[in-house]
Amino acid sequence: MMYTPYARLSKYLSLAAMILITLVAIYNKNITVFYIIYLFWWDEFLKTVFYRLRYHFKKNLFQNPVQVLNGIKARLFFLFIYIVFIIVIFGLVINWKDHDLIIMNLEVLFFKNTFFNITLLTFLLREIAIYQIGSDQITFNTSLSKGVITLHISIVLGILLWFLVSKKFILFTDHAVIFSIIPFLLLKIFFEVMEIKENTSESSSHF
Repeated sequence: MMYTPYARLSKYLSLAAMILITLVAIYNKNITVFYIIYLFWWDEFLKTVFYRLRYHFKKNLFQNPVQVLNGIKARLFFLFIYIVFIIVIFGLVINWKDHDLIIMNLEVLFFKNTFFNITLLTFLLREIAIYQIGSDQITFNTSLSKGVITLHISIVLGILLWFLVSKKFILFTDHAVIFSIIPFLLLKIFFEVMEIKENTSESSSHF
């Protein structure tokens, strides 16, 4: 999507809000690996849903509407597979022996975690704002959006970090939350900023 200045501002504000709320959640030890990966999933899901709304109400903005619709369906299918994997593996299996973490994950899953809910609300407000602001032209990457790439890497990284933190680096147990979450946060920031800059560049060249 080619962002207008206001749409770009909405993206940056949403990203800043996510960073701040996540850091507060880390400080309060009210966050898990499931929390952060599940949050990334919801971010990508909301983006895809709003792409679908644009297809329905603003179809003229797409270069190839039929291809876009097929791409949206394919992405929703993969997101469904992701969510099952995320809930089962990161929500339950990885923390199976830690009752407190299981409870925290279930609170996130059923929207009883305040930090998670507020961040999710900022994502929703961002998408509503961008939808209302509009765009001169909409492109849709069917498989390799920055959000999908983030999910891919996060799942692999999540399993790796869980193994390292829980099995190898017992010395860092007191700081396990920081070591587990910060890499995901940095990953998200990197790909989000890259996406915003790419779409800003495209928008500038378009005009």
